[in-house]
Amino acid sequence: MPKQLKLILRETPTGLKPTQKQAAQREQFSRAAKEVALEMKGTTLKGAARVKAFNASISQRLKAR
Repeated sequence: MPKQLKLILRETPTGLKPTQKQAAQREQFSRAAKEVALEMKGTTLKGAARVKAFNASISQRLKAR
C-alpha cells in the first residue's frame, strides 16, 4: 500500500505589510514577468537555461524602466 502525503495549507500573515515603495516595485516586477513569460512561451529552452534567460530578460526590462 503506497504512503500518501497529506498537505494542509493555511494563510498566515507574516511580518509587516509592504510599504508603498515595495508595492510599486512588486507591480513593476509582476508586469515585466508577465511580458517576458509571454515572449518565452515559444522557446525551446529547458531547465536552468530557461530560468537564466528568464531572469536576464526581466533584469533588462527593469533596468530600462
